[in-house]
This record gives sequence, structure tokens and C-alpha cells, in this order.
Amino acid sequence: MKEIIILGDVEMGCGTYTDDFVSDKLLSKLILELSNKKNDVDLVFNGDSFDFLKCPIILEKEFIGKGKITKKKNHHYPRHICKDTSLAKLNLIYNAHKEVFDALSYFVSKQNKHLFFVIGNHDADLMFKQVRSKLKKLIGGKNNRSNVHFPGLKYQHNEVLAEHGHMYDYLNKIDPKYWYLTYKGKKILNIPWVSFSIVSNFLDEKEKNPVMERIFPRQEMFAKHTGLLHKLTLRGFIHLMMSILYYPVRYHYDPTYTYPKELLREFYRRIKKTHWDVDKIMHKFQKVQKKRKRRYKIHVLGHIHDKYFEAKDGEVFIHPGSWRDEYDLNSETGMLEPRQKSYVKIIVDEERLDYELVHLDNNRTPLVFNDVKDNEHKFIELIKEDELKSVVFR
Repeated sequence: MKEIIILGDVEMGCGTYTDDFVSDKLLSKLILELSNKKNDVDLVFNGDSFDFLKCPIILEKEFIGKGKITKKKNHHYPRHICKDTSLAKLNLIYNAHKEVFDALSYFVSKQNKHLFFVIGNHDADLMFKQVRSKLKKLIGGKNNRSNVHFPGLKYQHNEVLAEHGHMYDYLNKIDPKYWYLTYKGKKILNIPWVSFSIVSNFLDEKEKNPVMERIFPRQEMFAKHTGLLHKLTLRGFIHLMMSILYYPVRYHYDPTYTYPKELLREFYRRIKKTHWDVDKIMHKFQKVQKKRKRRYKIHVLGHIHDKYFEAKDGEVFIHPGSWRDEYDLNSETGMLEPRQKSYVKIIVDEERLDYELVHLDNNRTPLVFNDVKDNEHKFIELIKEDELKSVVFR
């Protein structure tokens, strides 16, 4: 018997204000429980396992003044992502979430336990061979690297298919034939235009408002935070105009500043409607799946952080939701309810194929939106403390 565990977007970052993952203890507990099972286990991180996209590069500089040497840390978000940039980010992620990495190391130390990392739009850095090798070394050590796998854009086992899902999202899909660009003689990642825009123009705002992006529905959140809505809308419009009229001329030698013309209409539509969410993808996936020769019974997608379940014509379609720190806003009461963490559990043997969407206990404390809005940085620390208290090892 094989057990397949599929996790949605975990998005481990580097521990800064742009890092939305705080469930180290809860995830480590789950991994350790899976490690101690007697049966075979495939643990699948279904894309966006790591939030390379929002992870900065941190530099330490020395300043000499008044006879003293002062060290000061500075950070930035590089637009041109080469292997060295990705490796530096991986080290930051490892140090920020070592508890999870230690649990994964214990998991792959078991001969019948296998770990899979599907590639998503936040961790396209896994395309670099050097990053995959480093990750295998961090998790597998010297003896267990063969139990760490990188299946690319999808995980497949018998009648089970897991994909991240960004390839069905117009603004986040990548042409798999062109993973890389060349800039100043270096190979860099060819991430979507929207990702380039986020890295260059919006992460400083994420640092100022680290919690707001975790709140759903976005329209309800913006209705209570019109100042942020107007700021992002204006910034988005200016960036769009610069991308059309200025950047292609100013940076004509830089391939990261070119963009498909069809993006113009889509991006303008989103600004006009203040639509800052990721579009739903399941119906697009189902259309594509119908045309494929190989059929599956269980389909698991990530990318969309809302939970979703549909069973029809002998097939099952599941979004297990995200492992980020996220909240549902009650517009009437103004309360923020922490979202429950879930995963897909599939049992495969010769006679059966069973599945279950498992929900973990949520002992987190609801928050008051206006309190969080007034001091987001304070609540970042309170959220981490509350998360630690909510997880109980039995």
C-alpha cells in the first residue's frame, strides 16, 4: 500500500515581512507523523513550496566612522535571477525554516519515504540544477539524496495527477520551452511578466503592509482599506504606462523588460476593476484534461488558495488550499478568521484508490481587522506567537 500526501502552496520565505509562512511547528509535526508510518509514503509539495519570488537578497556592508566599524544589513529584490541569486535565497529560506528542513531530513532518512517538489510560479528557481542539488544536500545529506525528487511541472502516480496550476493562469504561465533568458552573458530565469512587475514594483509595499495580502476576499479587504486600494491602483497604472512607453526604450538591451502585447489588455482590465486576485483555473484545467490521451481519476491543483472539491464522471478535482498564514474577513463583524490548513490524502493499492481532504485542527485566535490595519508589524509578531501556542504535540 502506498499513501500519497499532497500539500498546497506552502511558500516558505526568508523570515522577513514578505514571508507569509508561520506554520513551521504544525508542518513539522505532520511530516514527523508521516515519517513514522510503516507503509510507503510519497510526500508531494505541489508547487510554491518556497517563496523565492518574494525573498530578498540581504547584503552586509561595513561603514567606518568616528574610529568605529559599523556593520549594516541592506536588502533588495533582484530582477535578474541567476543561479547564484537563487542559491543565496535558498540559504536564507533554510535558515528561516530550519525546523521544517530538519523534519524533511528525518522523513527521507526512511527508505520507503519519498519527497517530491513540483515547480510553481513562486519557486521557478528550482529549474536551476545547482539549486536542486543544494536542496537535495540540505534535506538528504550524504546518504538520502535519492529520496528527494523534482518531477518538474507535475507529479504522476497511476491514476493520480498533481500540478501546481499556474500553467492554466494567463498571467502566471511560463513557456516550458523557454525557462531562461540571457542577460550580460548570464543565464537568468524567464519568469512571467507579472512576476517581474511584483519583484520590481510592489514588494516594498508588501513590507509596509505585510498582513493585508493574506486577507480574503480581497474586495472586502480593500473596501475597509481604501487608502491601500488607491495606492496600489495608482502604482499599477503608472507601472503599466512605464512598461509601454518608457522601459522598452530605456532598457532596450534587457530582455526582462519586454512583454507580450496581449498582456496590455488583461493588465488594464485588472487595474480598472481593481482585480488583484489570481483567476480561477479549475475550469481551464478540466478543458485541457479532456484533450489529453492519458486520463486520471484524482486531480490535485494548487496556485488558488481557496479550497475546492468536485466529483463528476468518475473523476475528482481538488484544491486543498494554502499553508500560508491567511484569513477570511467577515465584513459585518470586521473579524479575521484564520484559515484552516488542509492536505490531500490518497491511498493506493492493487484493489482501491481512496482519497480524503484532511483538515487540521485550527486553534488560532481570530483578529480584529482594524487593529491589524493600524499596526501590521506588531501583529506579525503576535501571529507567530499565536501559531506556536496553537500546535500541541500529543
